[in-house]
Amino acid sequence: MEQRQPVSPNQWYVLIEEKITKGQSVQWSLPAVQPAGPDVEQARRLAAEAALTYQPRHPKRVKGRQVFQTGPDTWLVIVTGRKEKFHFRVSVGLLTAVTTT
Repeated sequence: MEQRQPVSPNQWYVLIEEKITKGQSVQWSLPAVQPAGPDVEQARRLAAEAALTYQPRHPKRVKGRQVFQTGPDTWLVIVTGRKEKFHFRVSVGLLTAVTTT
């Protein structure tokens, strides 16, 4: 039976989703989940900073990046390496539930 755990009110997080390729398959992973405290504005500042500074798995050496804010709580970042471009997403999320089985 699933059990719901208590959740602290107003607990914001910065979430980073990154596209990972393995051979022919492509999948999204969640390499970073950073607590940002009870203030959504602080969480947004941390997320905007992460969009500028996060070092993705690929490319190994980032030659440049384009940061697009696609909503008040989401950013899409295109990073350029020597030969290819990759992208990752940064978003702000409010923890609303935690369950265990």
